[in-house]
Amino acid sequence: MQGRPPLVIMEFGNEVPRRTFDGILPDGWQERTLRIDPLHHPGLADGVVGTAEQAAYWAGRITAAGPPPAAVLAYCSAVGLASALVEALHGPDVPLIVLDPAPADPEAPQELLEELVQAMDESAEVPAITGLPAGEALALGSSSLLSVVVACSPGLDEDILVELTGGQRAWLSFTLTAAEPAQTPPAPAHVLLSEGLDWPGPGQVHRVGVTAEELFSAPAVKELLTGLLATGRKEEACLPS
Repeated sequence: MQGRPPLVIMEFGNEVPRRTFDGILPDGWQERTLRIDPLHHPGLADGVVGTAEQAAYWAGRITAAGPPPAAVLAYCSAVGLASALVEALHGPDVPLIVLDPAPADPEAPQELLEELVQAMDESAEVPAITGLPAGEALALGSSSLLSVVVACSPGLDEDILVELTGGQRAWLSFTLTAAEPAQTPPAPAHVLLSEGLDWPGPGQVHRVGVTAEELFSAPAVKELLTGLLATGRKEEACLPS
């Protein structure tokens, strides 16, 4: 790091279709980043972890890696965690830049569980988890996912079954936490919005005039980020999974 602040990028590695900042980072920044996949928080697949606890964990990893970041980039449902991360870093203010932030949605965990289960077996019954305490919802959802894997692959060892559903359970766990309204609403410095979206919260809003599908590849977005990140040059660093 050599004393230079990094650029923190928060993105989901197992998302389909994948959204990544790689196509819109300004020239010279691609190799000078700290990447965080929120789903790699230890134990996330096995229990619901509060946003503050997640943020403290990632803040500790960033602090151990070197100086405070020059900025944090995030998108969609990660905006709440990214905002909490900025608060947990303490020290100098770190600007948070978010793309198409998604507000807390109590229906999101149910929708995700249905998507995950039916991707494996369209005829499988999906339990109702909306309105349940987050821990109960995760336990019920995890049981449903495991049962579908068992039905699709009978005879597999239980440890293998648990491992096969780890990524799905982590995603459900994260979504259950993100679905809850935060005590302190997210407060990004800059909000980049694709066509048709709005953001009622704080921060300077930039409407980039592209579709949601184009947001992570459009030259206009890269140009805007170039201006927002123009103050300083950074060194590369990596946070291992």
